[in-house]
Amino acid sequence: MFRHTKKFMKKNFIIILILASSMNLSASCENGKKIFQKKCASCHLGYIAGKVLEDNFYKKENKTLNLKAPTVNMLAYFLKEAPDHLGDKNDPEMQRMEIGDFIQDYVYNPNRKNSVIPNHFLKYFAPKKSMKGKVTQDELSKISDYLFEYKDRRIKKIKKISLANMSIKQLVQKAKKENKRLLIEAISKTCYYCEKMSKEVLSLPDVKKAINQNFVFIQVDIDEKKLPLNLDKKFKKITPTFFALTPSGKLLNDYPGAWSKSDFLLILKENLKK
Repeated sequence: MFRHTKKFMKKNFIIILILASSMNLSASCENGKKIFQKKCASCHLGYIAGKVLEDNFYKKENKTLNLKAPTVNMLAYFLKEAPDHLGDKNDPEMQRMEIGDFIQDYVYNPNRKNSVIPNHFLKYFAPKKSMKGKVTQDELSKISDYLFEYKDRRIKKIKKISLANMSIKQLVQKAKKENKRLLIEAISKTCYYCEKMSKEVLSLPDVKKAINQNFVFIQVDIDEKKLPLNLDKKFKKITPTFFALTPSGKLLNDYPGAWSKSDFLLILKENLKK
């Protein structure tokens, strides 16, 4: 019986260690995401779909998006997944360490010759400046965990959503009945500027009031749901994008990107005149 007890305790101790390690990694990734958004997102934008990036760089010479640095999913891909990725994918922990070492060295001592970003993309970006003294080694370690886990965590976080539990037909009927415009926002759960817009603009009382008085507002996660009313034809794959429509669903204007409170209120006002 004593032997069985020891085996039971040993087994549970191992499970506890695994759970603790998983929790620590999760916390490190979440902290890394926050640090990245605070210290890196002014240059490195959030997720942009691969097809959009391909079109932007290979067909439009970066004139569509005018990116000044790789997006977060580009960084994660070229560090870990690309043909010339760092480390051995068959040894994830060693690869994690190698990527962490690379990030720390490159952020403190940037050298375009050592970049993981291929020259075809790199040529559109300005030379990176050293961030020594602006970001600590501990912060870079957390950013490294965030980038290393980025793809897997992004896939896991995607959840099915409904159009405010109403069909488009019902939304149009509601807009017609209340004599309101339709306002549709294309978002992504991994989009930094969607979160920023939501927290800093859409949550403000006077903005809420302006929307509720004149619009039927709906957010659509484009990772899970197709945009309604043929808006995909106008959508440039940039999140957030706002679409203003008549009560019957005719497109008036589309507005890619995040906006300040004053600009967004002007957008709302502009679409009441038509």
